[in-house]
Amino acid sequence: MNSLRIGHYREQMNKTHILVTTAALLALMTSLASITPLRAQTPDFNIAAAPLDICVSPGEAASYLVTVSSTGGFQGNVDLVDSIDPNATNAPTLSPIPSSVSLTSGQNVTFSLTASTVQATPKQSYTITIIGGTDVTVHSATVYLTVRPACGSVGGSLAPVNSIGLLVPYAIIAATVVGAGAGTATLLYNRRTRVR
Repeated sequence: MNSLRIGHYREQMNKTHILVTTAALLALMTSLASITPLRAQTPDFNIAAAPLDICVSPGEAASYLVTVSSTGGFQGNVDLVDSIDPNATNAPTLSPIPSSVSLTSGQNVTFSLTASTVQATPKQSYTITIIGGTDVTVHSATVYLTVRPACGSVGGSLAPVNSIGLLVPYAIIAATVVGAGAGTATLLYNRRTRVR
């Protein structure tokens, strides 16, 4: 009777082992099926510009940093051109940029692009596009310029230092003012709190 019981346990153990092995094999096959095969990266280039959006008052200028990068071992020249839209009378003017850059594998080339305004520049948003191209590929980067009065640093002030050298606590109260059909503006107000 003991040998019968031992045989029964062995049979159950073998069935369990087969089930566990089958489940592990299915999990492995599912995992392998979800893996994307690695492919060699095609030589290419990338173009980026920052910051994405700048606001200036009429008569001020905004500077953007443009970076052209080699990816996947790309080597060669990238022709460059820029534009601003809308390009109306007294619209912001763009500083000259290189007409082309030469990249070696893994190299980045960075340059500045300045958008200058005059007092008569129309107060609105502008789209600036930098386009780079080779015989095979064209890529672009887009940044934005907003021209309106009272643009600039808002809400920033230096906190005075008291006689013991500690910063005096400040509280910032933000209030959102909604104008009738004129959009939303946020006002920042610094209030000195009493130190006890």
